[in-house]
Amino acid sequence: MSRTTIRRVLLIHNSPRVGRYFTRLRDGISDLEIQGCRVSARAPRGDLPEGTIDEIVDYGMRRKRARAQYGPARLAFFERVYRIAARLHYEHVLSEIGRAEPDALGVWGGNSVDAKAVVLAARHCDLPCFQFENGFLPNTTQMDLEGVNVESSVPRDPDFYRTRPGAVRRDLPDRIVPRAPRRHNRGLSAIPLPERYVFVPFQVQLDSQILLHSPWIQGMGQLFQVMTDAVDRSGAPVELVFKEHPSCPRRYPDLHERARDLDRVVFASGNSTDDLIRNALGVVTINSTVGTESMLLDRPVLALGNAVYEIPGVASSARSVDRVAQWLEAVWEDRPPEAPLRESFLRFLVDDFLIPDRHQDPGPAHVRAVEARFRAGDRVPWDSRSGSETAPPEQTGEPTPRHDV
Repeated sequence: MSRTTIRRVLLIHNSPRVGRYFTRLRDGISDLEIQGCRVSARAPRGDLPEGTIDEIVDYGMRRKRARAQYGPARLAFFERVYRIAARLHYEHVLSEIGRAEPDALGVWGGNSVDAKAVVLAARHCDLPCFQFENGFLPNTTQMDLEGVNVESSVPRDPDFYRTRPGAVRRDLPDRIVPRAPRRHNRGLSAIPLPERYVFVPFQVQLDSQILLHSPWIQGMGQLFQVMTDAVDRSGAPVELVFKEHPSCPRRYPDLHERARDLDRVVFASGNSTDDLIRNALGVVTINSTVGTESMLLDRPVLALGNAVYEIPGVASSARSVDRVAQWLEAVWEDRPPEAPLRESFLRFLVDDFLIPDRHQDPGPAHVRAVEARFRAGDRVPWDSRSGSETAPPEQTGEPTPRHDV
């Protein structure tokens, strides 16, 4: 694959928050021509590649179907609206590409209707598209050509981490960032925790991590059932501590009621996630960033869905109640699965893959790292499909990630 040299970048935002972030990138990067606009609408002009609209609306319609209160007529209405919006957004992105003639695009996320229109328009114009998202380690941001989270270019081959050079360029975080609770979760009191327990964090029910990347566990009710069934099968007196996601609008009073009727099962939604991880014997998650945060705090992790850290030697995985039960029993008996590649994986994320700083507070190192990614063109240095590796940028001042994606 030939390398794309990037001189002009078109950043297309889909919210004022992202617009402000992209403006800060534009103002901070002086040696590239960066333009920005908000994704809007333009009248259709011709035929689209087959399947384009279906792909753009897929995640949005999955979210609508996951809402139990929407009947067939209402779902049909939403699908018509989404398909119209998808076509208008796609056409607008094409018109902006024609106007700006960029060498690359950038967008936040990638699965919502407006963001997916940007990704597909870039693909059909044979332009690289950088997708941004919150990082899966504290105070970091994702920026990747292939996607975000499990769709990203993070290598899944254990051999990559066995042979990766061990140079240390930045310190690993030692504390996680608290999630801002929604109004109905504010003011919840912390409870006393069991002396020994396994922590199970809930996730946002309608997030792409569940709807697109959880082939086995379809919701928090099923997660609760799987975990309690696994405890029964484990043969060990495992205690479970659940926590509802502080930013999820959905509440689970039925599961709280069931927990009160069960021995060794509690909800600690008012306790800090940092404390819950630090005091746990291990952490079971579908594919939450709590998984990477738990590895930072040296806790064994079991992933039940498709996760960026679901790599042999980094974290364990399970796709059945019996496998969950085996993992619980091992952790409870103080013989957790070995994770010899965990340190190398975390070092790769911090030193190479993730952009330092949150997008809300991008410092000079953040802006320099973003610029380096743009300058690297369409290369993924650790991916053999990209051809020969590109050299990292010269180190000056604060260390910045290598220009990989």
